[in-house]
Amino acid sequence: MGFFDRFKRPAKPEALGVTPSEGVVLAPVSGEEIRLEDSSDPVFSCLALGKGCAIKPGASVVYAPVSGTLTAAGAPNFHAIGITSDDGVEVLIHVGVDTVEMHGEGFEVFVEKDAHVRAGEPLLRFSAEKIRAAGHDDAVLMAITNTDDYSSVEPAELGEVSAGSPALIVRR
Repeated sequence: MGFFDRFKRPAKPEALGVTPSEGVVLAPVSGEEIRLEDSSDPVFSCLALGKGCAIKPGASVVYAPVSGTLTAAGAPNFHAIGITSDDGVEVLIHVGVDTVEMHGEGFEVFVEKDAHVRAGEPLLRFSAEKIRAAGHDDAVLMAITNTDDYSSVEPAELGEVSAGSPALIVRR
């Protein structure tokens, strides 16, 4: 290992080979999916931002749960990504609870606002260790911010999920 190898960032992860189905929002990260109401974030858990789910992460890369346009990404909100899917589902992904206080420390964003992404494309990498060391919960929270436009927004299945597997079912 050369001296400068210590300063190299890990390569951007490969995209997941997923084909999304209409009405399905994919898991953005691998881990344990729980009800959003059971998360430790008071704003997300009271569903003020919409229905969704939380995932206790078992990995550090967040992938696009839908194909669509990024409405929020990068500075100053390295911990949060907003995507409006090609069919109108508005998805907010928030990594950690109160991680806005970290000012981007422990986050590496791969995308920019207004870009179009495909489901399974890597969006950001985070350090769960740095989040926990800062005294924050590292749960990845995902809410459908236009929940009222749908008759139902429900978890596909609670428990262990892999990034790119169904996380939420959204019905008109």
